[in-house]
Amino acid sequence: MRNELSTGFGELVKLEDLKIQLEGCVKLLSVGDFVSYTLLDNGFKPDLIIYDLKTERRPFSPLSSKLSLLCGEEVVVKNPAGYITPELVTEISSALGRDAPTKIRVDGEEDLAALVCAAAAPTGSCLMYGVPGVGMALLKVDAASSDRAKSLLYSMEELN
Repeated sequence: MRNELSTGFGELVKLEDLKIQLEGCVKLLSVGDFVSYTLLDNGFKPDLIIYDLKTERRPFSPLSSKLSLLCGEEVVVKNPAGYITPELVTEISSALGRDAPTKIRVDGEEDLAALVCAAAAPTGSCLMYGVPGVGMALLKVDAASSDRAKSLLYSMEELN
């Protein structure tokens, strides 16, 4: 499954194309520190930001100052690398139902949170996430991408 997840769902997008690409998004979701920093630094205000204060497993502190300027709910969840915890799923679902922006700081790793977002976000949402060593990807959530994400989630091994 690692190979399928690493290819990503979305398409790579350039910074200069973001304004046009993000027009009409029902919600803007951002997974990853560098992507979230880039969006905030360029005037975009995601409805949901999921981060862990690391980029490629190294500390990434510039995001903290940007997040402090963004009003909204702040939540911390535990989620180990390579896992999707029920706590993470619950918080993402709650955040998607709020009218205020939500910042979810993950104690652990947030990489697989994009899969949960793709499965749970309303149709018409825009999901931005990082592709390590490559760039930023954009997924415009529709029924097909949501079903594909759900299928991948359901096929994952459940650990007790």
